Amino acid sequence: MASITSLGTGSGIDLEGMVRKLMAVESQPLNALAAKEAGYQAKLSAYGSLSGALSSLQSAAKTLATAGTFTGKTVSVSDTTTLTATVNSSATPGTHSISVTQLAKFNAVRSNVNYAATTDTFTTGTLSIQTGSGTPVDITIDSSNNSLAGIRDAINQANAGVTASIINDGTTNRLVLTSKSLGTDGAITVTAADSTSGGTHALSGLASANLVTTQAADNAMLSVDGVGITRSSNTISDAVDGLTLNLLKGSATTPATANVSVVRDLGTVTSAVSAFVKAYNSVISQAKSLTAYDAVNKKASLLTGDNTVRDIQARLSGLRNNTVSGVGGGVSRLSDLGIAVQVDGTLATDNAKLQKALNDPAVDVAALFGSTATGNAGIATRLSGAIDGMINSQGIIKSRTDGINTSIKNLQDRADAMNLRLAAIEKRYRAQFAAMDKLVSGMNQTSTYLSQQLASLANLSGNSR
Repeated sequence: MASITSLGTGSGIDLEGMVRKLMAVESQPLNALAAKEAGYQAKLSAYGSLSGALSSLQSAAKTLATAGTFTGKTVSVSDTTTLTATVNSSATPGTHSISVTQLAKFNAVRSNVNYAATTDTFTTGTLSIQTGSGTPVDITIDSSNNSLAGIRDAINQANAGVTASIINDGTTNRLVLTSKSLGTDGAITVTAADSTSGGTHALSGLASANLVTTQAADNAMLSVDGVGITRSSNTISDAVDGLTLNLLKGSATTPATANVSVVRDLGTVTSAVSAFVKAYNSVISQAKSLTAYDAVNKKASLLTGDNTVRDIQARLSGLRNNTVSGVGGGVSRLSDLGIAVQVDGTLATDNAKLQKALNDPAVDVAALFGSTATGNAGIATRLSGAIDGMINSQGIIKSRTDGINTSIKNLQDRADAMNLRLAAIEKRYRAQFAAMDKLVSGMNQTSTYLSQQLASLANLSGNSR
């Protein structure tokens, strides 16, 4: 009898279909486990989303709890062709009148002897170059570098605080030294120790006494609110506390003037408050969405009735209504700044009221948000600390998600055991159906054989008549 390689081949019965249907029934408990795991996974995702929103709120709260958020300044200049300015938090708000009568310049000197070519040679010896009151730098001039080009290169290689170059004016070559430092700090002094031999031109011809000044070592000269100031740089950071001035133009004959105004950077504070309100509302909206119940369709949300989310909502509600005592200007709660609670639990800002509070120097908005006094911390400080207890590694969300992950692991263990059992059941079904298939196949073959034999007997009987 031929062997059967696939269920139903011998019998002609759809045994594979029967096995599939039987296993579908057997797998129903496994499907229920998978559906339950999917529900847990959805809750994990919901908690992850809520945790992310809380983290954003904590970041916004930390910004408001930072004193630097409220100490920023901005600066404006009435004529930016005269000067530009930058400011830091130590600057005092106010306006300064500035007049520039001289810019600091780089001292430049040139040789006063006609040199026909850059290959012209000099007597050997030593050049000593000093800028301002700095230490002189000695440069040895010998047979290896006593050409005009060689001296230029030797000076540049010596890092003597100047840049040496050769300029051809169409008739002759000039050695030009330009200081790397502005003003009198960069004034160039050159001395020469001349051996009087070794070349055509005297090395002493390059000493200061024989050089022509092409640009004086001028200091910057300006007045700030009528007070005269002299500096050796066009960038001045020590005239007005917290203010750096970058001078661009001005001369004694044509003074350049500009007003520099320093004001509090209220834009940064307003943006920080706006970000805080937006982040708070995002958490409230997410929490409501995750716990909502659709009464019409009688459908719960992922975390409807979840005690952890309820706890978070209650804590946030309490924190937004906290008061801080002893704050300058008589403010003690968010509503004093125009940040009010709406019917749905979110916050809304009255920008006019907020700006009025920010513009009032008596109102200590920074303390209301960021005070760290024990038992009387600022609202943002309290909120940041509370959120830490919600989302950190020991927080209530982590505790809840750890429990969900444990439940998922238990379901997966049960599913693994069930899959092993289902594999054994399917194997048993297949063995039973294979035996039946083989039996029916054999019976079918016997039936066919008997039918053939009976037909043959009938034919023989007919022929014998």
